[in-house]
Amino acid sequence: MNILLEKNICKFLKKINTISTSKELAKFTAFEFLSLTGAEASCFCLLSSVTNTIEIKTYAYAQGKKKSSRLVHAIEQISKVGVDMLTNNFENEDIIEYLNSISKDQVIIEPIYYKNMVLGFVALVNKNRNFKKRNALIVESLMEAVNSRIEIISLNDELKRTNQEKVQFLASISHEYKTPLNSIIGFSDMLKSELEGTKSFKYIDNISKSSRFLLSLIQDILDMARSEYKQLELKYETFRPKDVIKDIIYSFDEIIKEKNIKFSYTLMDVEITADLKRFKQLIFNLISNALKFNKIGGKIVVVTYVDENKNYIFEIKDSGDGIRKKDYDKIFNFFSQVNRNKLKRQQGSGVGLALCKVITDAHKGNIGFKSRLNNGSTFWFSLPQQGCADTSYIEF
Repeated sequence: MNILLEKNICKFLKKINTISTSKELAKFTAFEFLSLTGAEASCFCLLSSVTNTIEIKTYAYAQGKKKSSRLVHAIEQISKVGVDMLTNNFENEDIIEYLNSISKDQVIIEPIYYKNMVLGFVALVNKNRNFKKRNALIVESLMEAVNSRIEIISLNDELKRTNQEKVQFLASISHEYKTPLNSIIGFSDMLKSELEGTKSFKYIDNISKSSRFLLSLIQDILDMARSEYKQLELKYETFRPKDVIKDIIYSFDEIIKEKNIKFSYTLMDVEITADLKRFKQLIFNLISNALKFNKIGGKIVVVTYVDENKNYIFEIKDSGDGIRKKDYDKIFNFFSQVNRNKLKRQQGSGVGLALCKVITDAHKGNIGFKSRLNNGSTFWFSLPQQGCADTSYIEF
């Protein structure tokens, strides 16, 4: 093997490991095999393992040479018979026997495997009668790399399909759940205004709060599923986080009073750029957690500021149950609930903090915490910003 060919093969192997789609792989392989072997025409055919139809059929012809009708007919005839065998569910042995029978002298044809099934082939044609003899070993060797890449791409495609089906299922279920829940919330809020001051008020109030909690839980689980399928999509806009945070704090006013929590905050009045909806989720989940795991008569302190690197920082410190060291690595995992044996009294799905990490990661930010068991926790997140200007602080 000459040095130039060795270099070209190395380039081929290096490039093939970066290809992420079957179509890109087919086009690359079909054209590169022409230059690596001197073939005049090539064909890359691949069957879909899902639909049992030809997913890809790519032809390539050598540049600088006349594309004769004989050459076109030869490669198309090989392709036609091979495709017929693939789509008509012939056994592996029969397909391989056919491919071997036409792979001779002027033709090289190699099968493409996925999960031990023949799902396609690569065919090369050249009028020189020594074509196969000179190139068969090179093609066979390179096809190992092609088959490996096909397997990786196919497995990734299967995973995407599975996740997409999961998201579609959850979206459908969430819609079915949200419709009656919204009705329950609406009617319970109407009854609350009528029953205020009566013995029944606390019961209808509990129905309203529980329904809202369930509604937020459904949305969190759906967002979690979507984040596994693809990166969270953000819609950036500029807003003042001080106002957003104050509104969310006020929404927890009843819980703060019920648990007699001393809640204080110092908020820098700046403009930031982020996804407003996701920012609200971050704040809501972190405040909800701080209240949920705090003690009666406890304290919560919220501080926001912009650091020297133009990162917007949100910190929330509570005097609650804290977190065991052995649970530190679980905090941001989906469906992971720490101190479970101690905190059975608490509501929690193990989704909120994991979703917070997904949101901060999507913003190219960071999230973290400091905590000791029985000594409270401090959670924080940072969102990269440019041009934040300190105007004033709001304290409560």
